[in-house]
Amino acid sequence: MNRPSDDPSIEHEPHLRGGGFAPDPSEPAARRKVENATHKQTDDDHVEHTVWDEPGLSRDLAGDAPSDSLTYARWIERRTAETSAGYSWAIAALVAIAAGPWAILGAFAGSGRSMFGIAMIVVFGPVTEEMMKVAAALWVVEKRPFLFRSRVQIAVCVLAGGFVFAAVENVLYIYVYMDEPTELLIRWRWTICVALHMSCSFVAGLGLMRCWRSTIENRTRPKLSTGAVYMVIAIVIHGVYNSFAVLLSMLDFQF
Repeated sequence: MNRPSDDPSIEHEPHLRGGGFAPDPSEPAARRKVENATHKQTDDDHVEHTVWDEPGLSRDLAGDAPSDSLTYARWIERRTAETSAGYSWAIAALVAIAAGPWAILGAFAGSGRSMFGIAMIVVFGPVTEEMMKVAAALWVVEKRPFLFRSRVQIAVCVLAGGFVFAAVENVLYIYVYMDEPTELLIRWRWTICVALHMSCSFVAGLGLMRCWRSTIENRTRPKLSTGAVYMVIAIVIHGVYNSFAVLLSMLDFQF
């Protein structure tokens, strides 16, 4: 009977003998490993997981990051320098266009006179709609802030989302939900309602602008909490208006 080796090196560990563990290529984990190996990883992918930006990292113990290491500050500075003004405005235009489809989805929020329908109009509807109108710009601010070069671009994107939402909602209400809308109602929807949606989107956008500016100036990760209060204000304004509209409806106010 062979005696076990007294060699303490790790090469003699049971799980390392015979070339180590060979995964079955048909297993999902093995396929993902191959896909990750063939997929070209970029700094944009790695910056989300860089250890040098971990909150619990002690600079006193670990020291400063090596000059060739990836940090969020170095990444955002380099990517900002690489992004031209023309490319930035092209992206801003695409984001403004993308705000439309998101706004259209928000236009189908529930409605009705039941208690649940009223809750949708006054509470859930404004929350969903305001978030969806700025969702495209929010993604850029959170994931690729270097693509914006000014707060004006963010303002354009969120205003576009508010306008498209209002336009789609007006078409649905005037030409689909209502048989014979009055001229007063049509004017109300194309003036007051459009102004409301664009104003609320702009207020929510102020939070994005604040978050983006802090990220660019301080070279730190976006903290969406810094602009959350503006989103809350936009939702409250929208909810108050919807409550007023519901009250007029209950009183059978005729436009």
